[in-house]
Amino acid sequence: MIATPTFPDYSALVVDESLYIRRIVRDMLMRVGIKRVLEAPDGAEALGVLAESKPDLTIIDWDLAILSGEEFIRLARTPSTSPCPTIPIILMLAQPRRNVVDRAINLGVNEIIAKPFSPKTLWSRLDEVINRPRPYSQVKSLLRPTSRAASLAKAMA
Repeated sequence: MIATPTFPDYSALVVDESLYIRRIVRDMLMRVGIKRVLEAPDGAEALGVLAESKPDLTIIDWDLAILSGEEFIRLARTPSTSPCPTIPIILMLAQPRRNVVDRAINLGVNEIIAKPFSPKTLWSRLDEVINRPRPYSQVKSLLRPTSRAASLAKAMA
């Protein structure tokens, strides 16, 4: 049996319209030691929390009212509009269609999770963004994590 990972001293911002989903994700995060979990029901409020609290990572849904996940990611990854453009972003998708996944990757998400997901799936994505962070590069006006293949090639050189 694999031990439950721990990520103490981290804070997370969870953004989803559903209070129920936010609470489930909060519980999953608290089980791995992330005690400071901030929540927002939409992208607009999430931008305010990001600016005020500067969490260590963001877990956000794509389909949000007021300011969509796509718009939030674009603003969060633009150095001129973001207080922390290199914050790790884990995207939750209810329907992970190829065109949406490609758009999300091009905007600069670090990891993608299809809903519904297990705690183990979330923890593996946390492990990736916390213990194996990828460097960022600027593509047009956005900061994006380099691809895993490029990061691996650089490490092997």
